[in-house]
Amino acid sequence: MIFSRDDIRRALEQRALTIDPFPDASMYSTSAVDLRLGNSFTVFDSPSEDSGVFVTVGRSEPETIAAQYGRQLYIPTDGYLELTPGQFVLAGTLERVEMPLHLAAKVEGKSSLARFGLSIHQTAPTIHADFRGTIRLEISNVGPFLCRLTPGIQICQLIIEELKTPATEPLHSRFQDQSP
Repeated sequence: MIFSRDDIRRALEQRALTIDPFPDASMYSTSAVDLRLGNSFTVFDSPSEDSGVFVTVGRSEPETIAAQYGRQLYIPTDGYLELTPGQFVLAGTLERVEMPLHLAAKVEGKSSLARFGLSIHQTAPTIHADFRGTIRLEISNVGPFLCRLTPGIQICQLIIEELKTPATEPLHSRFQDQSP
């Protein structure tokens, strides 16, 4: 069952779900709550074809590749990151999310941003029961426009779902307690 706006607010108020900082009224739709773009980014420069840089899909560790070939940038709240057509970055949400054992969520992009060609997550939208941390977004500019990403903008939406039965074991994930 997907939570309505009222269900989400009630879960937050009763501390059955944590989103910190607490969402303000403008961040809710009828069946989702928006999350904002944080200040930390991992930016990748495109390697030249003769650089010898490649990843073996299924064998390469994503966080190792990000640490090796990505540049960490902190963009102040009054600044922006320019994302050129074809560029890919990793970014975190401003909000930290804590899911209880009886809830999961889906993170989805916003259609208003997709219409400029911004893809907010590439795959794996599930935020599992018992997850804690900021949500790491895989942002691509697949459109024709240079796009400026400003920290604090409402970048994605979280759709909360109730599990038929609560999870019986804690989440074991390398992404648990991640920060941007």
